[in-house]
Amino acid sequence: MNPIHRTQASVTVDAPAEEVYRTLTDVANWPLLYPWIAHTEIVERTGDADLSKFWAVRPGPEGGLRIWESRRTLHDGELRMEFEQQGTVGAIRRLGGEWLFLPEGAGRCRVESRHWFTTDEDPAVTAEELDRHGALQMRTLKEAVEGRASAERLVLRARRSTVLPGTTAPEVHAHLCASAGRWERGAPQAGAAAAGFAEAAFTEAEWEHPDGTVHLGPSVRIARAPHTLVLKSLEPYGQFALHRCVWRLEETPEGVLVTAEQLAVAHPEALDGDTPDTPDTQDAPDAPAGSRRERLLAWLDARAAAALPQGAGHLAG
Repeated sequence: MNPIHRTQASVTVDAPAEEVYRTLTDVANWPLLYPWIAHTEIVERTGDADLSKFWAVRPGPEGGLRIWESRRTLHDGELRMEFEQQGTVGAIRRLGGEWLFLPEGAGRCRVESRHWFTTDEDPAVTAEELDRHGALQMRTLKEAVEGRASAERLVLRARRSTVLPGTTAPEVHAHLCASAGRWERGAPQAGAAAAGFAEAAFTEAEWEHPDGTVHLGPSVRIARAPHTLVLKSLEPYGQFALHRCVWRLEETPEGVLVTAEQLAVAHPEALDGDTPDTPDTQDAPDAPAGSRRERLLAWLDARAAAALPQGAGHLAG
């Protein structure tokens, strides 16, 4: 039996402990919190515990696409999260631990992560990797929470939905995969796309931009049949520091509900000259065109609408 080794990281954040705790435990928001996270899902939930799945483009020299599941237990009253990774990843056989959010007064808190692990390689090598990634997680969390007031207006999100009667989620998902394949250089085309797609893979995809140009760049595509398809740019271009497209499918009595979401984070200079919007307008792409932010929202809204399937007849063609 492999011995258990331990490592930890910490950071002081100028924000209340509960706010930082809520930010870290909101796994659905991790693609915004951590730029290397391409997608997250809560696979199952029971009370205060859940099983979450993550798809990440790993930062640092190790690189690559990493997929893992983690079983989490949230202790809201204690501001503490326990976790244990399910299965093995590389040389790490088991990995778990806890995150603590400790109030320090004056609206500040100390965040600590304590990991334990077993490994098939030199534990010093694994500990060094965990320390490096832990420091990056802490630094990114601190910057996100402390800079939230100014960063929120850079987040641009547009959603459009439609119901497709007379179809099934697998049929619509296969069609969306085929459509995504037409954006990708060298990807399977038409009906072959769904069958040829791995659950997650790197690809080259064409990304349209508000100035009318099209940029071919490295991307990651996640196909979760029959309910989700994600395409994220790994080298966002132009005004955007992040650009991600997500399609979600849900079967209803009326047909398949398809929601297309365009999520982007603008570079600050892309909004130079605008006055800060109120929180109520953050996700309002139908607001009257005027500011740079409103124009970008309107463009994302048009792209979300264009990304929707046009009907059951269109799926056959």
